[in-house]
Amino acid sequence: MAGGTALAEEVIAPDERAVTGQFIAFLKEATARRYPSGVRRRFNQARETACVDAEFTVLRDLRPEHRVGLFAEPRTYAASIRFANAASASDRERDTRGMSVRLVGVERTNLTPGVTVQDFLLNSHPVMMAADTRGFMELLQANEAGGFRRTMYFLTHPKALRIGIAARTTPTCHLDIPYWSTTPYLFGPGRAVKYVVVPTSTRRSSLPPVLTDTYLKDAMRARLSESEATFDFMIQFQTDARRMPVEDASVEWRLQDSPYLPVARIRIPPQSFEDPGRVAMCEQTAFNPWHCLPEHRPLGGMNRARREIYEAMAAFRDEKIRT
Repeated sequence: MAGGTALAEEVIAPDERAVTGQFIAFLKEATARRYPSGVRRRFNQARETACVDAEFTVLRDLRPEHRVGLFAEPRTYAASIRFANAASASDRERDTRGMSVRLVGVERTNLTPGVTVQDFLLNSHPVMMAADTRGFMELLQANEAGGFRRTMYFLTHPKALRIGIAARTTPTCHLDIPYWSTTPYLFGPGRAVKYVVVPTSTRRSSLPPVLTDTYLKDAMRARLSESEATFDFMIQFQTDARRMPVEDASVEWRLQDSPYLPVARIRIPPQSFEDPGRVAMCEQTAFNPWHCLPEHRPLGGMNRARREIYEAMAAFRDEKIRT
């Protein structure tokens, strides 16, 4: 299901709520198996590289049509950013990398009542391996089962295999690579965008001669002990509902159809990020794309499912430590 024929138009599958419920049940069962005692960690992006303080500055010279919601006026927000590996327990493994950004002090009506933050969730590849919620659940179920079931899944889903191979890399540093939202969001009435974050720092890291289990954390430590890191925060408008679908997260919105347009800048100042208290607070943070202003409402079935999935799994992780 690729989506509607109009820009920013969504199509809701009749079994959407049932699939979301099945997804939550699967994630709880799999998480409980992984962590039978002690602290329950995230199912995805469980291994963080760093949680850092940052600044998010809305640009002053935006065109009038880009002054929407969070970007209506120039302002600098305090932010926190969590960088993580998608699935691997070691930095040496080829993997997708994640960047979760939280702006604080967003004192306006939020789609999550009582929340005064805006979250952006991004990955180091422009698309997901599955088109929709059911497809993504089936992928995770096969991957969790392993063995023959995993092999058969990829033999029968060659597109997912191609995307997975392309997405899994060993970058020089989390601060050196771009990130994409992969799913679309409103940008005011009748307009949809995807978010893109592109590094702009003049300094870049180098791959060490031997990749260690902690080489990405080591690279982050070395960089932020000496210099700042900067990114452009950009939007990409949906300009064609067919070529740039809302309901298919496995289709890339191509640059030739719509350019990336900068609307803000992210600055990560030099800092130390390995204080135990900071790490513990980071692990307690529950990011959710529905922590956002109404003008930037998440679009598509994948995002609609994420609202319930993320809330349910955050509560599941917060339960008392088991004995």
